Amino acid sequence: MMGQQNMWELRILELLIAFFLLLPLIRPFIKGLWTIDGLAVLPILALGIIAGLFPAYGIRPECFPLIVYAIILNITNLPALSAVLGRQKNDNFRDRGSLSTGIFLGLLIAVTTLAVYFVPSLDIDMASSGVRSALVRDTNRNIDLFLRIYKTNEPEQFGKNALLVLIPPAAGSLLTVDRLCGELSQRGFTVLTYSRKGIDAPAIGDNGTKHLLSPARNIQLLRIIFHGTTWAAANNLGRSLEEERKQDLEFLLSSLKNRDGIGNLLDENTNRNLVFIAGFGAGGAAAVSLTAVPGFAARNPTVRGIIGLESPILSALGQETPKTLDISRKEAGWLRFLWANLSVRIANLKPRRVKGIDQLPLPEVPALFILSDRALYSRDRERRYMSALESFRKGTSPAALVMVPGAGPLDYSDAPEKYPLLSLLLTGDMAPVWTRADYLPGTASLIINFAAAVEKTGPFKRTILDRNIYIDTNRAWNMTLTEYILGL
Repeated sequence: MMGQQNMWELRILELLIAFFLLLPLIRPFIKGLWTIDGLAVLPILALGIIAGLFPAYGIRPECFPLIVYAIILNITNLPALSAVLGRQKNDNFRDRGSLSTGIFLGLLIAVTTLAVYFVPSLDIDMASSGVRSALVRDTNRNIDLFLRIYKTNEPEQFGKNALLVLIPPAAGSLLTVDRLCGELSQRGFTVLTYSRKGIDAPAIGDNGTKHLLSPARNIQLLRIIFHGTTWAAANNLGRSLEEERKQDLEFLLSSLKNRDGIGNLLDENTNRNLVFIAGFGAGGAAAVSLTAVPGFAARNPTVRGIIGLESPILSALGQETPKTLDISRKEAGWLRFLWANLSVRIANLKPRRVKGIDQLPLPEVPALFILSDRALYSRDRERRYMSALESFRKGTSPAALVMVPGAGPLDYSDAPEKYPLLSLLLTGDMAPVWTRADYLPGTASLIINFAAAVEKTGPFKRTILDRNIYIDTNRAWNMTLTEYILGL
C-alpha cells in the first residue's frame, strides 16, 4: 500500500504542476480570471515543485520534458511576473493569439501525459523488511560506504546462504537493484550492496537519506554511459569510476576477512566461505579486472565466481595516441620546425577516439557476462561490448555469456519497473521473450543458476528458464548449455 500511495502522490504532484501551468495559459479566454494578476506567479511555483520532485522521488526521466516546458513558459511569462512583483497592471495577456495558446496547450497536454503515464509501476521507496543498513569507513581512503544487507526471512532449508557482493549501477544506484536483491535473498544468497557519496546517483545513507550528485558529476556520468566506448576523454572518466569500484571491492573483501570487519554484520545463516561478486556497469568491469590480477584466486579462495551485468570494460580499451614531433629544430630549421610544431598542436586539439583493446583482463575465477541482445549485432559488438566479449572468449577460466532476446542495456535491474520510460527508449533489438515483470525474477534466476553450476552443493534454488535465451560458453567450460544456465 505504501508503494501505491507514493506513486499516487507523484501523479498528483505532476497534475498539480500541470494545473499551475494551465491557468495562465487559459486566462485570456476566461473573463473571470482577468482580474487575478497573481496567476502570473504560478509558472515559477510549478517550476519550484518540479525541482523538489528529484530529491523526494529520485531522478524521474519522464519529468524532463515537463521541466523544459515549464522553463520555456516561465521565460515567456517574465514580463507578466515582473509586473506583478512590481505591483503594476499588466493586460498584455489579452493580446496572446489563439494559435500560440493552442500550441502551448497541446505541448502541455503531451508532456503531462508522458509524465503521468510513465510513473513507476514499482514502489519508488526501497524495501526495509529483512534489510540491515550500516555505515562503514575505509580509513585508508577516508571514504564512507553505505551498506545494505539483504537476508532471507525464510527458515534455513539447504544450508547456509552464500554471500553475494553486488555493486549497483552508478546511475540509479541502490534504487535500481533493491527488488533484485530481494529476489536473490529469497533463493540462496545473503546480498551485500552499497553506495557512496560523490559516486552513486543517488547514494542512500544508512538512515535512508538520499545524497544526490552535483550537476557536473551527473554530466560526467552521462558522458561515461553514452561515450565511454567512443571518445578518449569519456573513457578516461570511465576508467576512474572502474578504479573506484575496484578499490571498494578490495576493501569489502579485505574487511570480510577481518575478524572485526563487516563480517560481523552478517548473520549466522551466511556462509562467509562461499562468496560471489556481481556488478552492473563499472562495478562488473571492476570485478573482472580485480579477479584478473595474477594470484587473485589463490589469495581469495572464498570467491567462487563473478557476474558482470551490462558491463563494458572501459579500462581494457585502447585510445588513439597523440601526435608527436618527428623532427628536431636543428635538423629542420627554425621555420619548418615552428610549422610542424603548430600542426601537431592543432591536430591534438581534435578529440581522440577509443581504438581497439589495450590490456584485456582475464578472470581467474568462473565468470558470467549478462549483456543486452545488442551484443549480437556488429555495430555494438565491435564497440560497446568488444571488451566484455573478448574477455569472455579468451579467458582460461570457465566463462559464460547470456543475452536475453529483447533485453536492453537497463533491463537486468529494477529499471523496467522503476524507470519505464528509459527502458522503452533503450530496448533490445530482438523480439522479447520476457515481459517487463519477468526481468527481476529472470535476472535473479540467471545469477542463481550460474552459482549453482559453479558450486553444485550450494544453497541455491534453481529455476528452469526459457530455451530461447541466447547462451554461449568458452572452451574452458565442460558442461552442456542446458545444464549450465537453463536449469534443465
